[in-house]
Parts: sequence; C-alpha cells; structure tokens
Amino acid sequence: MALSDLTASDPAARPTGRRLILPLAAVMLAQLLAVVDLNITAAALPAVVAEFGDLDLFAWVTTGAVLASTVTTPLYGRFGDVFGRKPVFVTALAVLSAGSVLCGLSGSMIELVVFRAVQGVGAGGLMVSAVAVYAELLDPRRRVRHQIYFATGMNVFTALSPFVGGLVTDAMGWRWTFFLTVPVALVALVLIATARLARPEGAAAVDYAGAALLGGGCLCLVLLSSWAGTEYAWGSPVVVGLAAAVVLLAALWVRAERRAARPIVPLRLFRDRVLVAANVQGFVTGLAMFAAITFLPLLMVASGASVTGAGAALLPITAGTLVASLGGSPLMARLGHPQAFGVAGGVLLLAGLVGLAAQTAYGGVAPGPIAVWTACFGVGLGLMFQVYSVAVMNHAPRPDLGAALAVQSLSRQLGGMLGLAALSGVFRSELARTGEHAAAAGVVFAIAAACAAGGLVAALLLRVPHVPSRPPVPAGGRQAS
Repeated sequence: MALSDLTASDPAARPTGRRLILPLAAVMLAQLLAVVDLNITAAALPAVVAEFGDLDLFAWVTTGAVLASTVTTPLYGRFGDVFGRKPVFVTALAVLSAGSVLCGLSGSMIELVVFRAVQGVGAGGLMVSAVAVYAELLDPRRRVRHQIYFATGMNVFTALSPFVGGLVTDAMGWRWTFFLTVPVALVALVLIATARLARPEGAAAVDYAGAALLGGGCLCLVLLSSWAGTEYAWGSPVVVGLAAAVVLLAALWVRAERRAARPIVPLRLFRDRVLVAANVQGFVTGLAMFAAITFLPLLMVASGASVTGAGAALLPITAGTLVASLGGSPLMARLGHPQAFGVAGGVLLLAGLVGLAAQTAYGGVAPGPIAVWTACFGVGLGLMFQVYSVAVMNHAPRPDLGAALAVQSLSRQLGGMLGLAALSGVFRSELARTGEHAAAAGVVFAIAAACAAGGLVAALLLRVPHVPSRPPVPAGGRQAS
C-alpha cells in the first residue's frame, strides 16, 4: 500500500525528515501569502487613490477581498475532503497568484476591486487548505509541538504586512505589493509538490446545492454586517431584504444538508461538543480582536496621538500573542491538558477587555495601563487560537476535517465582521450621546468583555480532550520516537 494511503490511519507512516519539512514550509508560505495579500494593501491605499481617484470605492479594495475569502472558506474546506488536500491547495495557490498579477495590472479602481475579490477567493482557500495539509502531515502530538512555529509565523506576518506594504509602495510603487507575492507562490508550489498526502476515500458527489446556498447566505450576511447602519439605514429595504435573504437561505441550506449524501458542511459537526466549543471561541476571539484593533487606534487618534502612535498602541497585542506562541505551545506540548490553557486564555482575554473598558471609561487614555491590558489581551488571544485550532485538527473525523476547519475559520470571520458592525453602531450612538470618544470606547470594550465572559463559560463547560505529550507504548514493543 502506498505511503499516501497509510498516512491517515497509521501515524508511523506519516512523512518525516525532508519529506515533512518541505511541505510544511509550503504550508507556512501559503499562510504568509494569504495573510499578506489581505493586509499588505493597507499602507498602499493612499497611493492607489492618488492614481485612480474613485474615493467612494477605495474601501472595497479591502472589503471585496475579505468578502470573497469569507464566502469561499467553507466551500474549500469540503472540496479538500472530497477531492484531496493537495489539489485544492494548489488550486487556491494558483487563484491567489492570478489575482495578484491582475491586481498589479489594474487600470482602474473598479478593476482593482474585482481582482482583489479574485485574490480573496484564493486566500480563503489557502487558509483552510494549508491548515488541513498541516493536520494531514502531523500526528496529534506533533501538531501541538509544531504549533509554535506556525502561530509565531502568523503573528509576525500579520503585524509586518502593512509595514512591508508601505516600504514596497515607497520604493517601487503600489503595484509591486502584488507582483512580489508571485515568486513566493511559485516556491510554495514547488515545495508542496514533494508532499504525499492521503487520498480521499472514494469518489463522492459534491453538494453543489448546499455550496450555493451556504455561499449565498454568507454573502448576504457579510453585506448586511457591512451596510446596515452605515451605507443604508437599519429599516431600509436593502437591509431588511438582506436580513430576510439570510434567514431564507439558512433554512434552505439546512434542508439541503439533511438530504445530501455528502453535505458541504455536515450538520453532525454542530452536535459535537468539542467542535462547538472551538466554533464558539472562534466567534468570540474574532469579535474581540476586531474590537481591539479597530477602536483602540481610533481612540488614540481622537486623544491626540499620531497615526504612528495609534498603530504602536496595538504592538502589545502582537507581543502578547508572540509570548503565547513561544511559551504556551511548548508547555502545552509537554504537559497536555489543552482545556486548562484554553481557560487561561479566556481569563486573560476577559481581563484585558475589562481593563480596557475600565481604563478608557474612567481612567482616561493613559499609554502605560493600556499597554498592560492590551498585552494581557494578546496573550489570551494567542492561547485561545492555539488551543482550539489544534482541538479541531485532533478531534474532527478525517473525512470531515476540511469542513470542520472551514467552519471554525468562518466562525472567527463572522464573529469579527458581525461584531464590528454591531459595535460600530454602539460606538456612534454613544459618541453622539456623550461626545466623548473614551466613554464610547469604554462601552464598546465592555460589550466585548461580556461576549468574552460567555466564551470563558463555554471554555469551562465544554471539555477539550487531553493530548498526551508522548505516544502510547505498544504492548510488548518500544515507544515510538
């Protein structure tokens, strides 16, 4: 039997050495590309607007990519289960690269928005496919041990993307922020060619009806969260129509999934307590993260800080997540007991948000205390990301692994977007009532803290299975290395 057929069922048959390092490097590069291509344009947008104009469309350069990524994430997850991780990974990589080239060649703002959506389709696929490939290559014990590298890399990529985009734009022009990602994609393509992954267990029909309904529902939900209360009033026909469409498409999707032989997202995933816990934490961490990175810089600028100073206010979050990655992963790999780390992350996340709420509402905008609370927030965020990502990889049945990872990613994205839409409305309302940015931000952080408290309760009640630090010793045999 071929190695690729054995890896799913026999951990000893998983690749080691060079056959492991090269595809893992491809996964790391793919995650880099997905994160960078979604964030690198932040610093380049002023140059884009200066060349194209169309200021009313510039927000869609980012929104279009995020929207496409969110809508396609659950579809890629199931496609990986049906067609295999490697073909889907390569397809997503090709789509992202094509989108990058087209973005660099754009001749108008409309073209750039459309091609950014193409990029988003590829980025959404890469994020899910990369994690699924990672799960296929490593057994549960090694997933925990290697999580340090991936978590650290993701945090560094996320933090540096806007800065690198600014450097490239100043030195070479904004188009090169897109062109320079293509050689990295080619290297990832060469490296992933060395991977030998498990093949799907027999051909299965794709649930295209479920995919269309789920994609349409996600599209309406994202547009609703983006437009309600900003582009259109809450009671406008557009907003009401989108809300009705979300409810209708969700009902039709559930009906279709119950009838499908191989649903795009099996409903049984929502009855699994571990996966439910991971999705709850995904939603909470997405909401909390977007609340911090959106309203804290806004508050700092309103209080007289420079744009650079406002951006620096977020550095403790990055530092905190790095601490969690560098310290939490080795400890979890050595000690096991992931639920304890998840609860600790939930406590720190809640403490950080409560501290920010109290500080901004009653103590003013003091850089020192805010740095302490944001660092606490960052450590909690990093711990929760690691614990529940590894929990999904270790617990989801292999035939549903891609779907389970996609649902977790979708939960995080929806938590961020829906939470941001709701909190933005609260912020504007409180600002209009009090005229104080600090007071309005304090209410926002208090609401985010209440959501984090719900996540902490879920972390306490929903048990995450223990992963042993060492593999079991076979009867009458030596312990595997």
